[in-house]
Amino acid sequence: MVLGFAFVSPTTSALTVLRQHQVRHAGGRVRRHFREHRHWELASRTHQLVMRGCVAERSSEYFGSGAAVRNLQRLSLHPAPQFIGSEYGGNAEFGGKNGGTVLLWFRSDLRLDDNPALCAALEEGASVLPVYCFDPRQFGKTSFGFEKTGRYRAKFLIESVADLRKALKKKGNNLLIRIGKPEEVIPDLCRKYEIKKVFYHQEVTYEELECEEAVARKLEDMKVEVHPFWTNTLYAVEDLPFPVEETPDVYTEYRLAVESKSRVRDPLAAPDEIRAIPRHVEYGTLPTLEDLGLGQVPKTPEYGSASTAGSSLHHFRGGESEAQQRLAQYVQDAKHALSVGGDVERAAAHLGADFSCKISPWLALGCVSPRRIFAEIRDHALNGAEGAQKSTTFFELVWRDFFRLITYKYSTSRLRKSERAAGMPHKASVAAAAPQAS
Repeated sequence: MVLGFAFVSPTTSALTVLRQHQVRHAGGRVRRHFREHRHWELASRTHQLVMRGCVAERSSEYFGSGAAVRNLQRLSLHPAPQFIGSEYGGNAEFGGKNGGTVLLWFRSDLRLDDNPALCAALEEGASVLPVYCFDPRQFGKTSFGFEKTGRYRAKFLIESVADLRKALKKKGNNLLIRIGKPEEVIPDLCRKYEIKKVFYHQEVTYEELECEEAVARKLEDMKVEVHPFWTNTLYAVEDLPFPVEETPDVYTEYRLAVESKSRVRDPLAAPDEIRAIPRHVEYGTLPTLEDLGLGQVPKTPEYGSASTAGSSLHHFRGGESEAQQRLAQYVQDAKHALSVGGDVERAAAHLGADFSCKISPWLALGCVSPRRIFAEIRDHALNGAEGAQKSTTFFELVWRDFFRLITYKYSTSRLRKSERAAGMPHKASVAAAAPQAS
């Protein structure tokens, strides 16, 4: 895994476009526009689905007078199967043919907000089976004898998975938890629940890509489709001015290229509803540190408690809800520092009240996305995109992207070499077209 370095760690369907923009208030205009173009059936079902979730955040540029169809054509979009009934080839949710349950494999994307793999899974299936595997290999030791995952990081991970399960329950679903190798657990679940599509977030290191390869091979033998998504960088891979495998090795060259030719997409909102599989499921229990072969951590004061107030010492707790609280606090601190107006305060505004945004642990596990961080500081703290792009936090997020892309570049190179040596076909490739909110 990519661990604790300070910040390390399209065609789309018409539904995706609607998700890209705040259509809760524009639904009427959308319906009227589709009606004018003889697509009332599409517009009506579109409006129903948009009200359910994964609604994105900006609409005026697409749904002004006379603009909707032109923008759909410009983006080469087509209606998602959910929009339409079986007479048009739609899916089971509206009496069509493409429904059923899909499996969503959570990895280092432990969030519902701005999760392209989740939104894509919701488009494809009438119900979703969310899964998280505690892979025993991640809790072993390296060839040098060092722990891959220490007790504190494991505790943070367990808390993050627990928070994800809680969030899924609020949306009408649950999180299936297993201790085991994904290449064994996921095919078994697909077989048991007759699942034909698996969605997941794509990782970047050699061992994680090797695991993806093993999962993909077994699912291919079972005629199960795999759909990887690139979800944890500031810039979408589709927007990079070069193929991922050709990422420049020099950071300055990389930075100048993306800053001049790429843009940061808006984040996707969390869905309002995530339909559960309509049958009995053994969701499993959350493991303890002992279950993972690790000892308990010492009792320490919680982050933000009276004993840590005014101190630079922070005790982090995992989970998307905690990440959102920390991000909100950072934005508040930045706004306050800017209002004071001194040089020191302005510097603090770009990093946090004590010169650190302290959000890296949540970024590492995907409890919050880089795009969400950028959007929050852009919209609420640092005077729009121009101000946000001058912030130290933005530059650190760009650095983080660079490290992830370089890691992927050389991990895939190593993986291809090992597969050629073993006479195996290479399957891993960077995830293509992901839902977007631009």
